[in-house]
Amino acid sequence: MQKLLRVALGLALLAATGGITNAGAAFPDKPVEFIAPAGAGGGWDLTCRLSVRTLMEEKLIGQVMTVTNMPGGSGAVAIAHVVTRRKGDPYTLIAFSPALTLTIVNKNTPYSYSDVTPIAALTSDFGVLVVRKDSSINNLRTLMEVLGRDPNAGVVAGGSAPGSLDHIIFAKAARAAGIDVLKVRYIPFQGGGEAMAALLGGSASVLTTSASEVIAQLEAGQVRVLAVFAEKRLGGLFANVPTAIEQGYNVTFPIWRGFYGPPEMPASAVKFWEETLVKMSQTKSWAKVLDETKWFSFVLTGDKFHRFLANDTKTFDTLLRELGLVK
Repeated sequence: MQKLLRVALGLALLAATGGITNAGAAFPDKPVEFIAPAGAGGGWDLTCRLSVRTLMEEKLIGQVMTVTNMPGGSGAVAIAHVVTRRKGDPYTLIAFSPALTLTIVNKNTPYSYSDVTPIAALTSDFGVLVVRKDSSINNLRTLMEVLGRDPNAGVVAGGSAPGSLDHIIFAKAARAAGIDVLKVRYIPFQGGGEAMAALLGGSASVLTTSASEVIAQLEAGQVRVLAVFAEKRLGGLFANVPTAIEQGYNVTFPIWRGFYGPPEMPASAVKFWEETLVKMSQTKSWAKVLDETKWFSFVLTGDKFHRFLANDTKTFDTLLRELGLVK
């Protein structure tokens, strides 16, 4: 009996000091930082800010969450930062998309997905080409005919570097129209917000971007969307916008978005973030986000996501070589 009492007292002491349960504060036990690798107003920025909003609304994370904009090199600055300065950090998530895949394929960074920790894909968007509402260009075919006659007839603006995401959205369409992409003037900006400002300010005549990034200006009647690069019309605010396919160009361009973590993120943290982001994607608050942004649900984690990234990288490498943008 005395032996049993001693054991009970010992267990109680261990529990009181945390030794038996190995329990500390629930993860995450300090603030979490979301990094958007571009300026405010773009798809990466929205992915971070709307994820934070949803995680708060659904009470999935009990800690303070902040969003840091870290523009530069279409994701090159952000990936270099987390690889060199955030190794093993479980409190940092970085938004990414095919823009980073293209940065890797273009060898604009020495790093690849094997150097970081892919967590989850969450959404899919679609590429669009946009002009000001007062533009004389009313559809995709007219734009391509104008550029076909004179590649210098217009200036195309995008929120990423030449050979990167926004440029490639336009390049795929131009190639389908038989236009030499390298002869068309393309001006890169640090994010979709700056590129939109260039279009509205008159320093660019065409904007290449994603559908979700033009919603505010489309609602305000400031822009006209010439085409959406999807298999079918998106509906809602974009219901009257024809696809490129409808206009005679067999071009689609889905844009998925998600998060990765720093290299050597603990397995327990990876599991937590995978499960939490999947839970988030199933909430009513996230359904509202998808409705507001016109994004589509595209949830991948684990081995499926890793295989998807490998295939996506190979696909873009082939595309850029065909376009003559890499050798």
